Amino acid sequence: MSLRYMIIPLLLALLTTGLSLGQTTDNASIVDDNSSIEAALDLNATLPANESASMNETENATAVAVNLTPAISGPNLNYIWQFSGIEAGPITMVLEQNGNDLLGRAKYEPEGGKAWNADVIGSVVGEKVDLTMSALKDNVLIITRFSGILANEDISGNFTQASEGKVINNGTFNAMWINPDTSSYTPATVEAPAVATPAPAEVTSAAQPAAAAVNTTAVNKTEKRFVDVHEYKDKIGPGGDLSGIPPGMGV
Repeated sequence: MSLRYMIIPLLLALLTTGLSLGQTTDNASIVDDNSSIEAALDLNATLPANESASMNETENATAVAVNLTPAISGPNLNYIWQFSGIEAGPITMVLEQNGNDLLGRAKYEPEGGKAWNADVIGSVVGEKVDLTMSALKDNVLIITRFSGILANEDISGNFTQASEGKVINNGTFNAMWINPDTSSYTPATVEAPAVATPAPAEVTSAAQPAAAAVNTTAVNKTEKRFVDVHEYKDKIGPGGDLSGIPPGMGV
């Protein structure tokens, strides 16, 4: 038999053996995978009922907590701020943020001047900040409206002040936060306005002559009560002329 006819059967035998080995390997892998899945299922089945329920409760509680956590929209303005450009000195303002709503207080404590406190309300939408400050200065209500933009942790923009229905001031302002601890804010000490004591009523000079005139009249009336009868001696008596004689002196 020639060598060529011997090689061909040998190659066929080797090919058949290789295919058999590959199929065996694939089958073994499938069996191993199935065994792993079955083992996992058996592990879950062998867990105690209370542990399985506890795992489910934990997963449910985590899902609920994630759903209840509000999404933070916009920047956080919970700081104590310092505003400049409105008064001669800085205004200190504390802001508390609840979602997009802002509430706060403000104070002004100038050196050698009168201090005042104020209430603040506003909102923040994205980078846009709107604030309204109401302050009582020398018993006059002053309203200040701020409209600014938050950039690089600073707020800058325009302000307008009004009182008694009139615009009294406007311009630009800048604010920077100085303390993240909002609980450390304390209002300014404001002196109570002094109560003016009314001056006692004075007697005018015009009233004095009037009183003197009354007294003079009373004296004159007193003097007229006494009449000298000797002045009317010729008229008193029978046949006398009684004209001009005071009443009660005739016969």
